[in-house]
Amino acid sequence: MNFTRLTRALGIDFGSRRIGLALSDPSGTIATGYKTIECSGSVYDEIAGIVKDKDVAVVVIGLPVSLKGGDSRKTEEVRRFTAKLKKKLNVPVVLQDERFTSKDAMTTMIAMNTTRKQRRDKGRIDEMAAAIILQSFLNAERNRQNENNHGRV
Repeated sequence: MNFTRLTRALGIDFGSRRIGLALSDPSGTIATGYKTIECSGSVYDEIAGIVKDKDVAVVVIGLPVSLKGGDSRKTEEVRRFTAKLKKKLNVPVVLQDERFTSKDAMTTMIAMNTTRKQRRDKGRIDEMAAAIILQSFLNAERNRQNENNHGRV
């Protein structure tokens, strides 16, 4: 994918009840939790509105794969969600391995000295997981660009 600098990205942690969202800064460098939305029939239009309003150039959706890399029932649910969302958007939608993101989100929240009450807030965990998914994508994309730039003479 040709992901350029000065491009905002949206990260999505899909859940059957809630969807955690994260946005990158305009340079596409740092991901932060944005908000949590309820999973409903209007979720596709809501995400499309965010993509337009925030000038998002790429959407990154966490794909839950098993430790062995295989699909599960949840994986198929995310793939169906992704297919429907792609029909609503005019920007690339990519899938990013999300193994361990919920655990990483909890670990990060503990490191940030959040209270137990804050850590029990499922929406906050979903936002943090979306930020971790998005940051993983941004880091990998930056590494690919650096490799391509260093490979050219």
